[in-house]
Order: sequence, then C-alpha cells, then structure tokens
Amino acid sequence: MDLLIILTYVAFAWAIFKIFKIPVNKWTIPTAALGGIFIVSGLILLMNYNHPYTFKAQKAVVSIPVVPQVTGVVIEVTDKKNTLIKKGEVLFRLDPTRYQARVDRLLADIVTAQYKQHALGAELDEMAANTQQAKATRDKFAKEYQRYAQGSQAKVNPFSERDIDVARQNYLAQEASVKSSAAEQQQIQSQLDSLVLGEHSQIASLKAQLAEAEYNLEQTVVRAPSDGYVTQVLIRPGTYAASLPLRPVMVFIPAQKRQIVAQFRQNSLLRLEPGDEAEVVFNALPGKVFSGKLAAISPAVPGGTYQSTGTLQSLNTVPGSEGVIATIELNDHADLSALPDGIYAQVAVYSDHFSHVSVMRKVLLRMTSWVHYLYLDH
Repeated sequence: MDLLIILTYVAFAWAIFKIFKIPVNKWTIPTAALGGIFIVSGLILLMNYNHPYTFKAQKAVVSIPVVPQVTGVVIEVTDKKNTLIKKGEVLFRLDPTRYQARVDRLLADIVTAQYKQHALGAELDEMAANTQQAKATRDKFAKEYQRYAQGSQAKVNPFSERDIDVARQNYLAQEASVKSSAAEQQQIQSQLDSLVLGEHSQIASLKAQLAEAEYNLEQTVVRAPSDGYVTQVLIRPGTYAASLPLRPVMVFIPAQKRQIVAQFRQNSLLRLEPGDEAEVVFNALPGKVFSGKLAAISPAVPGGTYQSTGTLQSLNTVPGSEGVIATIELNDHADLSALPDGIYAQVAVYSDHFSHVSVMRKVLLRMTSWVHYLYLDH
C-alpha cells in the first residue's frame, strides 16, 4: 500500500519535471525527494490512522459438525453436494434394525404390563372375597369357642377339655387366616395404587423407556438442522458412524449473512466504530470493490485469552494473534453469491475523521484490486 503511494508520487513528480521542464540539479532533486518524503509520510500516517486498512480478512462462515446421536452403520447418504438443502431434508440414514426392535419389544412389554394390571384387579376382587369368607368362618369358630368356654363354667361341664382346646385352636387358626388374607389383599392394593402422574408405575416406566427408544429410532435419520449445504461428503453406505463429539462424519454449512471477519492493528481501535462505511476487495474478483459497513468489534483479542490448565501461564505473544477482530457486513451483490466461503480479502474502513483523506484510501484499495490480476505461477 505504501509502495503504491510512493510510486504515485514519483510518477507525479516526474510528470512535473517533464511538463514544466524543471532542470535536474543538486537543488531540485533533493527538494522533490524531501518534499515527497514529508508529503507522502504525512498523508500515509494520516490515512492509515483515520481510515484503517488490513489485508488479514476472510469471508467467514460458521460450520456445524454433524455427529449422529446414535451409533450404527450408514445405509443411505444424500447426493446433494454443494447445493442448497432445505431444513429437515435427509443427510444420511443409519441402520434402524436394532432400534426398531427395541421399540417393538417395549410396546409388547407395555401390553403385558397392562394385562398384568387388569389381572391384579381381578386378583384383588378374588382376595377380597376370600377375606370376607375367612372372616365369616372366623366368626363361626369364635361363637363355637365362646359356647364351649361358657359351658366349661357350668357346674356340670358338658364338654371335655379336649373339645374346648380344639375349638380354641380352630378359632385362632382362622383368625390367622383372616390376617394373612387381609395382608395379601393390602399388598395387591398397594401394587395397584403405585401411580406416577395417574398411571401405574411399571407402565409409566415402560412408556418412558419407549419414548427414549422412539427418539433413538428417529435419530437414525440425520436431517439438515437448517437451510444450507454440505461439502466434501466422504461417508458411504457401510461406514460405521459413532456418536462421538470428536468424530463428526460430515460438515454442514448453514445459510447465513455475508460477513467478512478482518483483523486490524490495535492502533486503529479508536477509529473503528460500528456503522462506519467499509469496502472490501477479493483476490478472486480483481477490479471489483464491494461496499458494506462495520457491524461489530470483538470485545476480546485472541492473543489475550487464557484457559485454566493447572499451571502458571506467561503472556501470549504469538505473532498474528494481537489484532482487533472486526466483522463487516456486505451489501447484496450478485457476484458475492459465486464466491466460496472462506476466501481471503482486503478491507478498508472509512471513519468520520479527515474524511477528505479517505479518497486516497479508496483509490489505493481499487489499485490493490487491479493488482490482483497480476500473479505468476511457476
């Protein structure tokens, strides 16, 4: 950039010498050189500070690593590569056999549990009837034992001691039978009364397992999370896909705003304000300049972020990580849709300070764009 300004001044000075036929001597050459140094240096410093420029810019894109929620063998993969995919369209499918089998088994278990619940109701009715019958028999034996006991108090006892003891044992045995029957009835009643949200606990547990199984079955079909596209689809039918966060099987690029992420010098921070006019040129589109605005400035510098590691850390002074990150939103333009995401660019931001100097920056940015035509592969 600076070299372009110097070359422009040299060309301008040479034209002045030729047009006005200024003699070349020991006075004119040093005067032109010194004047050029002061003028060019002043303009460069004024322009660089008030209208920041950076060549560290990129058309940023946020990608989503696609990781299946369940594991399995891939049986189908989308054939839409690098083309727009609508939200909900299938990216790939996993073999659903074992997940479908678990759903079917849980459905059968729920039917069995419901049948058992109805059977418990019938068993409760039967046990209640048995309890009533046992109580009736107990009352009969109680009256008989009472009769024997009263007879034993008479002057002439019509019953033997053995008869009285047998009656007493029959009464006590039937009393125990009543208690046992009542306990069994209470146990069955407790099983029927174990409810969760108004439903039997076993059935509620099975339905919760069924919901999880159906969710896992649904996850065997991996769909696009939003509108976007996939690129470099390397999985094929037969690939084993695991639900490991560190092993994504596909990268999905969602549709998003056209944004340029640029890294400016920290010296330019006071002249970077959201809403400022900005222009961007791309290496891939020589001779074209795209307008936009400065959308946001990152509140953190990458080189100044630290994470807990359990050890003392020194200052992070890695070259290239000390710049201020800014986001530029581009205006709509037909040529931008043809640009692949992630390509490099150069960015200039025009502040409200010394706006007349911004003309130089705009001219130089356009000259930079035209220079992109010049390259050599060897």
